[in-house]
Amino acid sequence: MQLSKLNNNISGAFKYRSKSERDYLPENGKTILVIDDEELLIKICEMMLKRLGHKVFKAYSGSEGLKIFETNRSQIDLIISDLNMPEMDGQEVVDKLRKIDHHVKVLLSSGALSDSDEKEVINRGFDGFIKKPYNINILSEKMNEILNRTSML
Repeated sequence: MQLSKLNNNISGAFKYRSKSERDYLPENGKTILVIDDEELLIKICEMMLKRLGHKVFKAYSGSEGLKIFETNRSQIDLIISDLNMPEMDGQEVVDKLRKIDHHVKVLLSSGALSDSDEKEVINRGFDGFIKKPYNINILSEKMNEILNRTSML
């Protein structure tokens, strides 16, 4: 991929499309753990999350994500995990996370699935699904949906 095309894709991920910027800022920043084996995707997600006012933990593998969660689980409000990772895939990650804390909130992030697969993703133990590539609006809306749904229970 050409560098200029990549830069356009990255800047497009940060453009707000329909609401004002303040509509996406949380009342209280959350702590999010991002698990993905692609460093560039973690950096982009981290930038979006920080722009939204959140604190971010980063893990470049499923096992690293599990260690970070075990050490910091009282602080972590939501986990965003990739599905296809070499050492431990997202399904194995969510299964192990549920053994540590049944109430942990996990948003699956994948380019390998379609939006129509969300029902299956939820049946597999995730709290929601976001298709890659996504922008800051979609990320914020999906996170708020999961966090608001669970805070009402």
